[in-house]
Amino acid sequence: MISIFRHKRRSPDEEFDELFRSSYPSLYRYAYSLLRDEDDSRDVVSEVFVKVLEKKPKTTNMTGYLMAMVHNKALDKLKQQKVENEARQRLLHDYKLFLETDEQKEERLNAILQFVENELTPQTQRILRMCYAEKKSYKEVAAELDISIQAVNKHISQALKKLRERFNPPEK
Repeated sequence: MISIFRHKRRSPDEEFDELFRSSYPSLYRYAYSLLRDEDDSRDVVSEVFVKVLEKKPKTTNMTGYLMAMVHNKALDKLKQQKVENEARQRLLHDYKLFLETDEQKEERLNAILQFVENELTPQTQRILRMCYAEKKSYKEVAAELDISIQAVNKHISQALKKLRERFNPPEK
């Protein structure tokens, strides 16, 4: 005899299916608001649900838990994209340098030398020459010029920063 009052418990699979169906749209919208890419947003939400299946978290606020996981996964994806874009930019820059003709390389080198001569202080020029042309260590340069190693480092750092800004500006 079957009782109509019997309360049927849902299986974990049924509970997960319900959670997925009820949460996916809002989680996707949230991921999309952060990533602005449909495929990446779907991937992030899917990864979150895989983690939920694997870990079976015990929480009283599953919606908040899922939103936090989507948020963190989306930020991880954005960081990964930034790193990949920077690597791509460096590779493109290196490739352009590789394809330069000898004449272009000479023009670029002359421009750098002229910049060093016109824009850097005589002390910084001297320190650059000693470190790079004469292959002296910071310690040797510091001893020869009677300055601290930190001062040598500061001159080199500032010079390289100015050279990068002038000859290798960040791409936007």
